[in-house]
Amino acid sequence: MVKDSQVMKGNIKKLVRLLLLFVASIVVVNVLGPALQKKVGDEYKEQVSQAVYESDVVSSEKILCIDDNEEALLWRLRMIAAAKESIVLATFDLRDDESGTAVMAALLDAADRGVTVKLAVDGIYQLAFLQDSDVFNALCAHENVDARYYNPVNLRNIYRVNYRMHDKYIMIDERMYLLGGRNISNTFLGEPKEGANVDRDILVYHTENGRGQSFQQLQNYFMQIWEEPCMEEIKGLKKQDIVEAEYASLRAKYAGLKAVYGEFGEYDGWLEDTFEADRITLIHNGTHAGNKEPQVLYALEQLAAKGEEVIIQTPYVICNREMYKTLEHMESGAEVKIFLNAVERGSNPWGCTDYLNNKEKILNTGADVYELMNEYAVHTKTVLIDDHLSVVGSFNLDMRSTYLDTELMLVIDSEYLNAHIKETIDIYREKSIEVLSDGTERKGISYKARELGTRKELVYQVLRVIIRPFRHML
Repeated sequence: MVKDSQVMKGNIKKLVRLLLLFVASIVVVNVLGPALQKKVGDEYKEQVSQAVYESDVVSSEKILCIDDNEEALLWRLRMIAAAKESIVLATFDLRDDESGTAVMAALLDAADRGVTVKLAVDGIYQLAFLQDSDVFNALCAHENVDARYYNPVNLRNIYRVNYRMHDKYIMIDERMYLLGGRNISNTFLGEPKEGANVDRDILVYHTENGRGQSFQQLQNYFMQIWEEPCMEEIKGLKKQDIVEAEYASLRAKYAGLKAVYGEFGEYDGWLEDTFEADRITLIHNGTHAGNKEPQVLYALEQLAAKGEEVIIQTPYVICNREMYKTLEHMESGAEVKIFLNAVERGSNPWGCTDYLNNKEKILNTGADVYELMNEYAVHTKTVLIDDHLSVVGSFNLDMRSTYLDTELMLVIDSEYLNAHIKETIDIYREKSIEVLSDGTERKGISYKARELGTRKELVYQVLRVIIRPFRHML
């Protein structure tokens, strides 16, 4: 009896050791794996050298820049209502809050009309916010909805949890798409509330259905990521009574939206409300869940090398040595200005903390930095080159966007768009502290100081130490 008890205790100890070893291996692989950062291969360098990003001929694709959060929700509702055959919606983060359910209500209405809906959501936010969402899972149960998660967090993917789908776009039939940096939630859509972020989308409308260059590029990209092995089908709810109750709620929600905004399906101002662009080109990092070549950053570097002025708008900056060299290379041929959230205003604690640690390294690249104190944190990712090229999308100037996540950016040749965005930049300039590369500081005329607060300052001091071994994942 005693011997049996000793054997059992010994077996329990072995199991505990095996479990601890398994957990340790998960941590080690997921921390060290992303640190093996790749470089751009010769094949992609050749591809970029042959690519044409500018044109003297007006494209068949017209564009609209959407900076306002309420307008961003309205345009999504209009686009979904206009669908006749198919909708593709891909997003990093979808919530079942007010704005998220508004979009889901519109998608259900489209599915009820017989429109095929394909929905791609990143797996880590599924685990955090959607796994137990009846309304989302009911939507996924609709016969015309095909939904998948990218790299869901499960035992099959446990050693690659750091590789995320950071894309945000909607495609409608073969007529139009919208791409940018907004997730589907109250933070980015609808009337701004406390904690809201400002962002930017580009709506692209095709005067010749399905024949637009960037539309075809995005369509090909989606077809590739949709078939990635890391994509997993979402089954949806099986309890019919719950499904029907959620459908009734969503249909009532949609009726309420139409009462506020009008009949979305009656909107026909696509041609009148969009403006011409000379050329639109999609750039991305690839679709697989794994370490990626820094293709987007490389393309931006090559584009910037041809310019005299480069303006980078990013929520925060988290660079490694190679990325600092990229900024130095840009600065050697052009005047580089970086607009980011001031630490007192930023909504990402990791980005704010890393800026406190590495501000001097950013300034040493020769770039001038503008610490923006906006009413709401700015989540926009845009690069302007001279007076005609604008690059807009999901790519943050950080190591996660550069080496780990899927990212999409549109390179748009349009003097009108470039000038339009610069008007916003000029407003931000007035709300910023300009920090020159020599450390000199100048306050904009509309700059309003904001206290960091004792509690937040203490948190940042702790994080400044904690994040150092993990900043390659931020």
